[in-house]
Amino acid sequence: MFRRQTDLLVLAVLCVLLALWANRWSDADLQVTGWFYDAASATFPLRRDAVMSDLLHEGVKWLSVLAWLGLLLIWGALRLRRRAPDLRARIAFVLWTSLLAAIAVNVARAGSAHSCPWSLTAFGGQASYFRLFDAAPAQSGSGHCLPSGHAATAFMWLAALPVLDGSHRRRGMLAVLCLGAVAGAVQVMRGAHFPSHVLLTASLCAAVALLCACVARR
Repeated sequence: MFRRQTDLLVLAVLCVLLALWANRWSDADLQVTGWFYDAASATFPLRRDAVMSDLLHEGVKWLSVLAWLGLLLIWGALRLRRRAPDLRARIAFVLWTSLLAAIAVNVARAGSAHSCPWSLTAFGGQASYFRLFDAAPAQSGSGHCLPSGHAATAFMWLAALPVLDGSHRRRGMLAVLCLGAVAGAVQVMRGAHFPSHVLLTASLCAAVALLCACVARR
């Protein structure tokens, strides 16, 4: 446990670079989001879609919450019986690290001046679009939309990677990335986030998992 975390480091750096490319070095964010915007009605048709908003948005969020609470119950039961200390330690690491990852994403959102796509003038709103590291314009809108909070409900589970070995780790990585891709894609199609928002969430969650693994190893 807590050996090399090269894959988390690579993931964190790669996602940051892709986010910069999508938002600052190209118009990929605007182009991809534009695929799901209907100019005639000045709306994102999938924003109110029941499958998108209820099942894939709210459903994934609550599934993640229930999974976290389930792990907490397992940890509590093992602790009361004083059984499987190694498994308890692994579960405790996943619980605390995933929680810290979710908190980190929400703290970053709270300090962000970037508004969601559906609030921007380019997509029927009133806020101005600006790129990463640019000064916020006077009409930046309500902000608090970068990085993606919903994607964090999936990428927070990168916290499990440091306690997994071998093929379980590879499968865990694949499962989390697939779940994160689905959660992120749903929000992009609904007009709630740009692709760069999702990528930065993945990067931040990977960085938190990496940092916590380094601290735990010492």
